[in-house]
Amino acid sequence: MAVLGKFMGTLTGLLFFLALLNYPVKWINKRWIHNLPKTSRVKSVYTSIMKTLVQKHRFFAFGAVITLAIHLYLQITYRWLSVTGIITGGLLVVTVLLGSNLFFRHKGTRGLLFKTHRIAAFTVLLSLIIHEVTKMI
Repeated sequence: MAVLGKFMGTLTGLLFFLALLNYPVKWINKRWIHNLPKTSRVKSVYTSIMKTLVQKHRFFAFGAVITLAIHLYLQITYRWLSVTGIITGGLLVVTVLLGSNLFFRHKGTRGLLFKTHRIAAFTVLLSLIIHEVTKMI
């Protein structure tokens, strides 16, 4: 069960990372890819990858929360409870709830809620790094 718990934690981090790529791929596209000629092979490949990541953003985030719940259950049941893990998990849940609220109620707006969602995602990333570092100590 320890291996499964570690796997679910890794899968949670991977899904979160894929969800987090939404912002950088759009930024790279706006900054460099958009200026390439329409016939560019790089532009067509990058655009198809970007579209997939952007379209699946909410599914990656929702999957991260589901795998987080399984990871939490396995860690509580078979190993130990990590304070940094609880903080990271809580922040991830808050970030997904903010994103869900944006998706269902405020689609297309870029107000304070949107900025809070982005800041929360960055906070989860920092918390996840701290969680991984403290796990190694």
